[in-house]
Amino acid sequence: MIRKAMYVLAVLLLLLGAAGYAAIRYAKPTETLNLDYGQVSVLQKLLEMVKIRKPDVHISERELNDILKKQLADRAQLTPNVVIEGARFEQHADRLAAYVNLKTAGGVRIGATLDFALAWDAPELIVRHTGTRIRSWNVPASWLQLDPMVVKIDDGLPPLIAVRDIRFEEDGITVSLKLN
Repeated sequence: MIRKAMYVLAVLLLLLGAAGYAAIRYAKPTETLNLDYGQVSVLQKLLEMVKIRKPDVHISERELNDILKKQLADRAQLTPNVVIEGARFEQHADRLAAYVNLKTAGGVRIGATLDFALAWDAPELIVRHTGTRIRSWNVPASWLQLDPMVVKIDDGLPPLIAVRDIRFEEDGITVSLKLN
């Protein structure tokens, strides 16, 4: 009887271990990402604006990726138990997908997609977290809910120039400027 109970317990522990291993393999990141970013030159953007003689500055998806990675690098510790190790952003109009590599307190690495909504609330671009997925599994909002990221678009602009409006496009963001 005791021998049979030990056998059942061993099988249950083996199945539990196999399920844990499968869950870790499923959540493992599928690509290598980092938080390296390039600087976006405001002066270069202003020179481009003068060349085309329109008060509009286009921020490409790559430049938006760099701006947001800078913001993310400054707050990589999402929760006391979760740190972002790398990210890549894809923008589609006013929606943003952040493909991230996370590391948990237990050292488990997870590849996830964080979904965001973009909104313009003068003078700031608000990046609001709307959901998280690990591959095709939607993570409950109660497990991971991020505070909105606030990006000051007018940082680095000369004092006489201000942001009038932002338009979200498929290939980036167009910032309309005005004189203060």
